[in-house]
Amino acid sequence: MGLGNTRKPAADGYPGSQPGALGVGAQVVVRLDRGRYPDADAEDPSGVIVAAGELQGAALYAPVSGRETVWIVEFDEPFYGLDGSGPHASARVAQSSLEAAPEA
Repeated sequence: MGLGNTRKPAADGYPGSQPGALGVGAQVVVRLDRGRYPDADAEDPSGVIVAAGELQGAALYAPVSGRETVWIVEFDEPFYGLDGSGPHASARVAQSSLEAAPEA
């Protein structure tokens, strides 16, 4: 019995391209860490992943610890940070702060 790829391809034939998968071209919502700014009224921004970032370093409002994936997100509209900074057209965002945008 030989060893083969047991991973099933997604509907379009490409592994990892199922809805909800994060990667370049994915529509995402950035879930902001409101721990330091609990009264901020900024909405969680949405956008599209345009490139992979570095595996470690600083990301949007939170340092990345360990080897977490970071993505570069281009926002749908200019974003003002919880601290009042901005407007930002894009940002490096840790994967743990991202979720796939709901389908329209």
